[in-house]
Amino acid sequence: MITADPLTFITLAPIALGMALLILPQVLPTSMAEYMQRIARPLSMGLALAIFAITTMLFLGQIGAIDWLNILQGQYVFQNTPVVLLEEIGVRWVVGVDALSFPMVWLTAMLIPVSMLVEWDAKKGHIFHPLILIMEGALLGVFVALDLFVFFVFWEMTLIPMFLLILVWGGDDRRYASMKFFIYTFTASVFMLIGILVMYFNTAASSLAGTLTGHHFDLISMTAQAAGSGLIDGAGLRHFVWILLLIGFATKMPSVPVHTWLPDAHVEAPTAGSMLLAGVMLKMGAYGFLRVAVTIFPESTVVFTPLLILLGMSSLVYAAIVCMGQTNLKRMVAYSSVSHMGLIFLGIATMQPLGIAGALFMMFAHGIISPHLFAVAGAFKHHYHTLEIGSMRGIAHHSPWLAGHMMFGWMASLGLPLLAGFVAEITVLIAFWMTFGWLVILPALTLIITAVYYITSMQRTIFEGGDPHVGVLPDSLHGEEARDITWHENAGMFVLVALTVLFGILPFIFWDMMSDWSTEFMLETLIDALNSQGVKP
Repeated sequence: MITADPLTFITLAPIALGMALLILPQVLPTSMAEYMQRIARPLSMGLALAIFAITTMLFLGQIGAIDWLNILQGQYVFQNTPVVLLEEIGVRWVVGVDALSFPMVWLTAMLIPVSMLVEWDAKKGHIFHPLILIMEGALLGVFVALDLFVFFVFWEMTLIPMFLLILVWGGDDRRYASMKFFIYTFTASVFMLIGILVMYFNTAASSLAGTLTGHHFDLISMTAQAAGSGLIDGAGLRHFVWILLLIGFATKMPSVPVHTWLPDAHVEAPTAGSMLLAGVMLKMGAYGFLRVAVTIFPESTVVFTPLLILLGMSSLVYAAIVCMGQTNLKRMVAYSSVSHMGLIFLGIATMQPLGIAGALFMMFAHGIISPHLFAVAGAFKHHYHTLEIGSMRGIAHHSPWLAGHMMFGWMASLGLPLLAGFVAEITVLIAFWMTFGWLVILPALTLIITAVYYITSMQRTIFEGGDPHVGVLPDSLHGEEARDITWHENAGMFVLVALTVLFGILPFIFWDMMSDWSTEFMLETLIDALNSQGVKP
């Protein structure tokens, strides 16, 4: 099954094993239940590593021998033989990947074992790690599903394990944060669902249609219909559906003004939860927006380009300003993530292959850098019992490994050359200048001002101190001896450091396929939309 249908395996296997590890100890005899609980952690890690190995082999051509630079627009590889799930309404199990989705699949498969490793000693690990495993399956399902009904089910499924991770393993205000996270994202999903249903009831009759409704949820057919005769008659209704989809996807990214759930969720979430939330869950919004809203309704995207610029600029500038006023380390990193998500909207708004490719690489690079920063923040909280940036001076005197990772994470977030974030930021800014001219000064100045604040905070926190050999320890230690990070925290962070450097020096590993997809997307989809709206490509 792994070689014949690898995407189905990597999606359903973690959900099945995670559910088994949660349910079986509740129904088995005591001795067997205790044994299941003891092996839950290594079993979860083992499957997560196996899935990462499979996805890496898919990329390297060891399974399937795919040429990732020669996938036509609208073509999907590793597509399975469709399985009818709900015949009456036209729901099928059909999965596939292309150059847009596969980097997110690989990123997810990589982050899951790393997050498990960083928080290897989590309390109630026999529940914690299976929940992470279930979340992996749901996240992968979002990126590989080619049926919008199944896509939406996986989209909603990701909420459950993250909600439980925050609620059970979170901080003091975990109940408020978990409920705010759930209400915001679930409400936004309702808007998205309405848009999907409107699309569903406008699909043409075909062999894929449900026997009861005469319509289907097949994403490939919807895209083909939209490019041909049109999916929805009437520009007004198309624009309305596009707005509904934007609300759902922008809230998940999140974008200003629907971002306020993210800082609260990050502050209270356990380290692994924050890593996955920032690394993958935010990217679901950008992926869904490109896959569904932009691809199926390109004319609406062109019409509302000023809105994308407004959302991107607001997120970039506002979040950066708020970030500079934060004293809580996790909250600062959270607002930094909102700011970086603004760059994704700006990249898409350029309507240039370079800008779209830069947005895609920003999704990928931020998916490596931000989990590293949250791993640092989680370790700081774990060992110093605080997240207040100003509570300590000279962390390097007591925790050199933690200090080193903190400095690297901040520099990577700023887009230092030879690190992954630089490629993403510079390509988006270049494309933005090519399209909108000197308006690029605003995001550029924002990045510069943020850099000054980051460097100043880093200098105080890491190096300063009244005594050059002791520094200033936070009161939260209550006389405890300051400690450095554990081996498993260090190992997980080093993986992310290595990848940040690797994709900074050799960005073409994934950049080439992202650039190829963006060029094809421009030629096959966006040019006609631009011409129809009287906009010169």
